[in-house]
Amino acid sequence: MAFLGGRDLRLFLNNKIISDYQETRIKQAAYELSLGEEVYRTDAIDGKVEVLNDKNRTVTINPGQFTLLMTKETVTIPSDKLAFISIKAKPKLKGLVNVSGFHVDPGFSGKLLFSVYNAGPSTITLRHDEPYFLIWFAELKQNLLSNDLYNNSGNNHQDQKGIPSEYIDALKSGELASPSALLKKIKDVEKIKINNEYLLKLFIGIAVTIGLKIMWDSNAEQKGYEMRVLEERTLKNLYEQIDSIKSNSISLGNIDSIIRESKQTPNGIK
Repeated sequence: MAFLGGRDLRLFLNNKIISDYQETRIKQAAYELSLGEEVYRTDAIDGKVEVLNDKNRTVTINPGQFTLLMTKETVTIPSDKLAFISIKAKPKLKGLVNVSGFHVDPGFSGKLLFSVYNAGPSTITLRHDEPYFLIWFAELKQNLLSNDLYNNSGNNHQDQKGIPSEYIDALKSGELASPSALLKKIKDVEKIKINNEYLLKLFIGIAVTIGLKIMWDSNAEQKGYEMRVLEERTLKNLYEQIDSIKSNSISLGNIDSIIRESKQTPNGIK
């Protein structure tokens, strides 16, 4: 298997292998493919395919999110060729990773669909009609038979012009969280935990304070009650003593009166 390059690549691509062919797009032994009109982002608000045009020229891929990208060009692979595809170095260095296939089978014809993932820490912005993809062509030793070509029934990407709905539905099935988003959620949970611990300690402190206050008030009330009982007892004893003194005073007065009368009457007889 030998890769085409230089003059051989130019002659090969002149045979309507790639639509909108431009010789200036040949870079070393590869050809640059540009971003087409249709893109789909997993975190799109409406969950629909976005259409890029003169008014909406860019797509922003957030960290940790998948995006489906369709090429502008249609590629046709002859029966004696095999193609290899990749993303250019610049978006790769920003963290954009191609997670779809890396080759195009003999017999395929249609626009190429790239499934990419932003593994970087920042958003990546791509512009419509800008070259972000590369394709290389390798020559097979012999042509494949018609039964071995990609154009047989059951090959879903043949004559592909737009993003298939089955891939959109698959990416809609669940929420995708980037590492940074997960870290943020973890920090939020830890923050809530710390706040809850602070509130718990605060409530315990308030409860202890209230408990001590109740105990203090209860003890004070008990002491007050005991003091009141003691005062009442003291007053009662005092009143009893006063009554006793009064009673004794009356008795002494009677005795004095009898003594005085006996002195006035001889022999104690009136």
